[in-house]
Amino acid sequence: MRLLNISYPSFLPIIFLSSVLIGFPNRSLSISHNFKIYKEVTRELIKIDTPVDNHIQGKIEKDFPLSWRSLYEKNNPLKSQLALQAYAEANKRSSSKQIITPTYNALYDAVKSILGDEFNHFPGHENIGISYLKRGDNGYFSLGNGGKLIFWEESKTLFRPQEIENRFIFFWRGEKMKIIPSSIPNYQIIDLATEGQKTILYTGKGKFIQIDSETDQYIEIINSELDFKRVKIFPSDDGWNIFSKNEWFQLTVNSPDNIVWNKKQLNFHVGEIIESPAGFLILDAEGLYELNTDTGESLKQSFVFKGMPNKIVMDNLFKTLAIGYISGDISLFDLPNQRESAFLRGHNARISALSFDNDHRLFSASFDKTVGIWDLRDLDAFPIKFYDQSSFITHLSLDEKTQRLVIGEINGTIKYYDLNPEKLKHLLCQSSIEPLSREAWSKYVGDERPYLPYQCEIDALPQDLD
Repeated sequence: MRLLNISYPSFLPIIFLSSVLIGFPNRSLSISHNFKIYKEVTRELIKIDTPVDNHIQGKIEKDFPLSWRSLYEKNNPLKSQLALQAYAEANKRSSSKQIITPTYNALYDAVKSILGDEFNHFPGHENIGISYLKRGDNGYFSLGNGGKLIFWEESKTLFRPQEIENRFIFFWRGEKMKIIPSSIPNYQIIDLATEGQKTILYTGKGKFIQIDSETDQYIEIINSELDFKRVKIFPSDDGWNIFSKNEWFQLTVNSPDNIVWNKKQLNFHVGEIIESPAGFLILDAEGLYELNTDTGESLKQSFVFKGMPNKIVMDNLFKTLAIGYISGDISLFDLPNQRESAFLRGHNARISALSFDNDHRLFSASFDKTVGIWDLRDLDAFPIKFYDQSSFITHLSLDEKTQRLVIGEINGTIKYYDLNPEKLKHLLCQSSIEPLSREAWSKYVGDERPYLPYQCEIDALPQDLD
């Protein structure tokens, strides 16, 4: 079954959120790689080194002088005052109250200057890469490559780590995970999947643990054919789909004495896997294959890649497919018409994570230590870029309700970005930032304008932004 035979509802209205630093339009053009980031204590500086970039810098300085000066200002409270004033000015210019680059960057950098570089970090996986990152009911679950699972309990703007020990297990309800008391022993976890009240863990060397959260019972399952680390697990109607190398296993666990394995050989290497309406889309070095789980048949798709692919994601409407390449480029494919619809050039190293939201945005992470946010309704617009990562990014987790993006890095760092600038403004205002003085107003805004500095109002955030 091809992916063409799908009906699609209309898209939801898009909410465009602007960003940190500025890039170039894409389609056939590439984002400039001449923006080089240098850290100075708690802030990033931009070095401009080409005539084109000089032109852009001049435009930015003309259009956004307050944001730009806030970014380069070393000392608070002036840094925060300029950022808040820039945000107020941006809201005046935009009837939709959307911010414009680099206003977000000014707010974010000012918050870091006050609260410290790690104000948005989750400390806990020291020097251990992140292999799993998901939103829970009241926080996030993260799994390190060392097998340690941590639940990060959210409390206002803080996230408190709770290591999942013997007395806890976890399961899905919709898109949420919960923890409940349990007597089940603690295992090193390599991969996991959940469906309803059941969770399955892969602990390595062909050993699986299926847990029933309703009865607090568990079953150990051994498959000697899976004596290696790389295993990927997905739920099925009556059990689990398990992939490894070029093999597909269907596992059904009825009882400890009734465990059924159904093995099928695949004619391609199993790389990245995502679920599709018919079953799974599986990426290998030579192409993209659709595996129909009802028939067991696999069909190579006709997409033409523009590099070595290594990441794949599909939007929630099954309409757009994104392929990330080792080069850092991204192809967007129109699934109903089986053609490439856009080619995005903005990263200069391997794409390591991709995610769609419901507002026509694509989130991309790269080994160039940046995160990009692409507005799919306006691919000629500047993409959003986050530059302050300390190492390679491996995971993205988007919480649309709280408008928060959480990233996991290869060194074990987990950090979040509040995509709604109102949260950053709120944090600054909570720091008792006074309005710009008349002297500062005269210097940075100009005497030709009446003295009307932005004044903080310490109101509670809307409930949906807490």
